[in-house]
Amino acid sequence: MRLFAISTLLLIMFATSSLAQSESRSLKEKTSNMRVTDLRVEARNIHLLLAKIAYQYNVPISLEVATDEDLLDGKHLNLNVNNGTLAEVLDSIVKEKPSYAWDVSEGTIKVFPKREFRDPLLQTLLEVTISHFVVPGRTAKFTFRQVLTNRTELKNLLASYGVRPSNEAAHSSDVQSLGADFSLDLENASVRSILDHVIKNSQTKYWVISRSDNSLIINF
Repeated sequence: MRLFAISTLLLIMFATSSLAQSESRSLKEKTSNMRVTDLRVEARNIHLLLAKIAYQYNVPISLEVATDEDLLDGKHLNLNVNNGTLAEVLDSIVKEKPSYAWDVSEGTIKVFPKREFRDPLLQTLLEVTISHFVVPGRTAKFTFRQVLTNRTELKNLLASYGVRPSNEAAHSSDVQSLGADFSLDLENASVRSILDHVIKNSQTKYWVISRSDNSLIINF
């Protein structure tokens, strides 16, 4: 009986892993093959540029902001693509912003800093495991940020860096829900996995994390 239980558990773990790998391969193929024509996008920073692309093409994208990036004082970015693929668009963005790289994993497109431009706090925080995280349906983005950053696992880490979460509702979109039918109940999930789960399974298609002075910012 014990051997059967172990075999069943291993089979479930293998099936879950295979499904995740299949989703990532599917998105990689979609990213490589998705046609982009007559794309004209202008934004004042990489954060706003990626958000526009995520919603325009309905693909989940995340951004971990580099240490040399000032989102409030960056040069405008312009994308003009007559005929190409989404992968080529992302290549052109990181060529324009050489502190970054991009990849597809766990079913999302990730834009992240190269090693020398990575904030150790953000990197560590995204890997923190939360034992049980629950979000009911119709939760506002602002409320989600509060619930997440008030977790003891994150509060202790932020305190060790002398950083506080910035959870003010600055825009009308902050009080909008993550998705009309979206709810979440995860166990032993990393912060990154939780955020990725949102953009993979809701109408919200983009998240960003950054540090400004002594403030942590997580937004959608």
